[in-house]
Amino acid sequence: MARFNYIIWGILSLLLVACGQVGSITGGEKDITAPGIIQERVNPPMGSINTSPQEITIPFDEFIEFNKPAENIRVTPADVKLDYTINKKSVVLAVKTGEWKPNTTYTVYLNRAVKDITEANDSIIAYVFSTGNFLDSLKTAVQVQDAYSGKPVSGVTVGLFTQKLINDTSKVEPRYYASTNEEGIAFFQYIKDTTFFIYAFEDDNLNNRLDATEKRAILNRLVELDTVFETVPTIRLMAPEANELNIISNEVIPTSTWCLSFNRPLSEEENFSFIAPQPAHVIWNKTKDSLSAFYESSSNSGSFSGVLQSSEKSDTIIKKYFIKDKKELVLKISNNLSKNQLWANDTLKLKANEPFVYFDQAPIVFEAIKIKDTVKSSLDFEVINHSSIEKHIYFDKKNIEKVFISIPPAAVQGQNYALNDSINFNFSVQKEKETGVMIVEFDTIPEYGVLVISNKAAKYEKRVVFDGVEKTDHRIEYMQPGEYSFHYIYDLNRDGKWTTGSIFNDVEAEVIEWFSSKSTIRANWEVKTTLPIKVVKMPTDEEIEVEE
Repeated sequence: MARFNYIIWGILSLLLVACGQVGSITGGEKDITAPGIIQERVNPPMGSINTSPQEITIPFDEFIEFNKPAENIRVTPADVKLDYTINKKSVVLAVKTGEWKPNTTYTVYLNRAVKDITEANDSIIAYVFSTGNFLDSLKTAVQVQDAYSGKPVSGVTVGLFTQKLINDTSKVEPRYYASTNEEGIAFFQYIKDTTFFIYAFEDDNLNNRLDATEKRAILNRLVELDTVFETVPTIRLMAPEANELNIISNEVIPTSTWCLSFNRPLSEEENFSFIAPQPAHVIWNKTKDSLSAFYESSSNSGSFSGVLQSSEKSDTIIKKYFIKDKKELVLKISNNLSKNQLWANDTLKLKANEPFVYFDQAPIVFEAIKIKDTVKSSLDFEVINHSSIEKHIYFDKKNIEKVFISIPPAAVQGQNYALNDSINFNFSVQKEKETGVMIVEFDTIPEYGVLVISNKAAKYEKRVVFDGVEKTDHRIEYMQPGEYSFHYIYDLNRDGKWTTGSIFNDVEAEVIEWFSSKSTIRANWEVKTTLPIKVVKMPTDEEIEVEE
């Protein structure tokens, strides 16, 4: 709290003196100070009352230039828009549109909009005046945290609105606004005593209002105004609800594969259908929010089309393509080996960039060197079709040191292309004793949710569901050595993943608890990790039904 108070009063002091640091020129050392305001020459003077200036002049003690002025020069309340110019060492602001309202305190923010020419230093500057007999003195502040990571978010626009927002297309602008600092805190001062609602949003297009695609947050109560800062409420910035179905990526990759992804999974009432030419194969992902359509075509150019059908609309999607590098138009086969090693509990998987027409295992050479042996010997194997583009190969991994595989062109034919040459690769088989065992438990029964266990270095993630009734621990075998981290999703809708909320329907994004505890797995070791779970109040089934 002491550190927070220090930050608050430091920023208040910064604003009250217009934030210019004045440094002396030594002739040889690097200039590390920001341009300083010459206070006695500011016109009208800082803190003026009974004034409605059509032009404001702010002189500096060195030559300056602008830094994104359209983005960084702001007026609160936003009753006017200002033109901005530099005249020698001064910033000149002139009213472009709108007019100053009577008996109102205004703050003009130069939010790192001014820097010196040589070293590009900048600072936050606030110029305050009133059109009435006094300066409004009320203040407030709020901290914005990312709803998923729980970390403070800087550079977010926070607005004080005089009315509640009905939707994110209402084009209502805030009466006051500010940007969050590196600690995610937005400060407001010189506020008039009235009723405000507070919203935060990532103003991507800099139009000073909430748009449908922007992350957002809400304070679910009226803003508290005071003459001093005491406690600062926290609001959670979350992605917008994906209500209307839209395509978010649309590309064609070699060979003749049309890849589409959507902003959310398709419902039972929604559909994507293809217009001639029809693809030979279509593969949807598990969550049904993306697909790959494979076409019979050896051409490097053309077009594909389809219809996205939802309850609100029906859109025809056309994708033209041209593949410049014809060397990409070949059958390619990849595998799931990690550094030429097949993990102890894994199956060898071969995946092609287009569907297989046939896969004949007879010509394939499949050999192995067994433990304590030096000579290759033939190894029996079985090929199982996992999908039109993926084959799983099973063999007895017991006592195997190394495996050698050679797939000749005669063994494989793709939908459009054959292999140009044989595919040869070899790999070792990981032993069970080279892996570890993880036992993770909670210190109490958590609410229903999903524990996410991840190892970024190994690109590994496992999700474990806890029933919220009796399950407190879980055992995982064949863990790869390394450091693992944990977070817990309070999975309110029980869909197995984190879900955002709605600022218009008073629905919070699902809570995530991030644990500082790490678990280090070593080969042939069993490691137990206990996680302290917080008690989070979750709605009952009856409450969920009422909300719906």
